[in-house]
Amino acid sequence: MPVFIEGDRDAAQDVLHQIELWDKAVVGKCIDDLMQKCTRGVSMFDVSSQLTGAHVYREQWEKFSPYFNENMQITRRDVKLYTSKDLAVLHCYSKVENTALTHQAMPWCRTTLCLQKRDGVWLVVHQHISMPVNIKSGNAIFIEDVPKLRLVI
Repeated sequence: MPVFIEGDRDAAQDVLHQIELWDKAVVGKCIDDLMQKCTRGVSMFDVSSQLTGAHVYREQWEKFSPYFNENMQITRRDVKLYTSKDLAVLHCYSKVENTALTHQAMPWCRTTLCLQKRDGVWLVVHQHISMPVNIKSGNAIFIEDVPKLRLVI
C-alpha cells in the first residue's frame, strides 16, 4: 500500500506500525488490545453516531465484533500521513471486507485517525469514518474502486 508521508519520517514509520497493530486487533476482535492503543478520552465520529470516552468506545467495538471473523480484512488506499514528533494525522479510504463473500462488495469509507505520542507510545485520540451523502436525496454516494489497468491495443 503506497503511503504519502509529510513530516517526521521516523515518527511516520512508528505510526504505520501502530496502524498495522490496530488493524490486527480489529480483525482479531482483540478489544483489550484495541483499547490499549487509545487514549482514555478517545472520540469517534462514525457514519451513524459520535462518541467520546474509552468506555463508550469499547462498547461500540463490542457491538461490532460479532460481525468479524477469520475472513475479515481491512484495506486502505490513498493513504496520507502527516507527522510531527508527537502528533500524527492519517487519512485515507478504507473498507472492512469478508474475503469469503466474493459476491458482496463493501463500500469504501473516508477514514481519519489522529494519534498522539504519549510516554513514547502512539495512541489514537480521534477516529472519523464517513461516507459522502447526496444533500438533495440523503442517499450515500459510493466511492468508486480504483480502475484496474486496461490493455489498449
